[in-house]
Amino acid sequence: MLFTYTAGETTAPAIVFLHGGGLSGRMWQPQLEQLADYYCLAPDLPEQGKSVNEGPFNLDDTARRVVELINERIPSRRAHLVGLSLGGAVALNIMRIAPETVDHVIVSGTAAGLGKVLGAISKSSAVLYRFMKPETLVRVSVKQFGIPEAYQDMFREDILLTSTEAFTRHFTDALMTMQLPCDSTIPTLVVVGEKETIPAKQAAKKLTNCLKQSRGVIVPGVGHVWNLQAPKLFAETVRAWITDSPLPGALRPLASLVPR
Repeated sequence: MLFTYTAGETTAPAIVFLHGGGLSGRMWQPQLEQLADYYCLAPDLPEQGKSVNEGPFNLDDTARRVVELINERIPSRRAHLVGLSLGGAVALNIMRIAPETVDHVIVSGTAAGLGKVLGAISKSSAVLYRFMKPETLVRVSVKQFGIPEAYQDMFREDILLTSTEAFTRHFTDALMTMQLPCDSTIPTLVVVGEKETIPAKQAAKKLTNCLKQSRGVIVPGVGHVWNLQAPKLFAETVRAWITDSPLPGALRPLASLVPR
């Protein structure tokens, strides 16, 4: 069973938060606090966080485990899904294999798959763990993602746990084999930060074009882990999307994005 952080009453509408690769459910603490009127669940996915011994990470297996969590912990057996990065890939897979468990979906900074060339590069980069101190790589990640000081200790602890060749290869294999639920009619918000990479923005456009009931938006001034950079705006976005309300005015249509 996946270790899971929770907030709110079980009788409230449920939101399942799926964390980014190498992190844990702890990354969603600001949202669990601000959305406590919902029943919020943030599992540690296999091979990560307090589920580190539940691995190896596999996309289909992880999706099935989250579906089991929904069926066992949520009375209605139905939830809104919010996934960042690798967590978004898990959400997309749940939409494909168990759509009956899903209400609304938000995916942010999520890949639309990984080709052979980029996959090979990712796997090759895993050997860096043999030559560089994990703490050095973590410092680079903290700076790269602009993690606020208040969350840096949590970020370091989680990333140090997953800074291994094995995990890098496992999540790379997962992205290389993922299948998109292009026939899904589940309302899906596809989000990307303005400061994310060009491949991330291209993936957002691909997902928006693929998913039948999707809407794509860009968040100005933030990067990949923007739920920690702009926690209030992230929570407001979640609340608006899952209640079919107007999205926060700060968000821009993805169509307005001009790749840099």
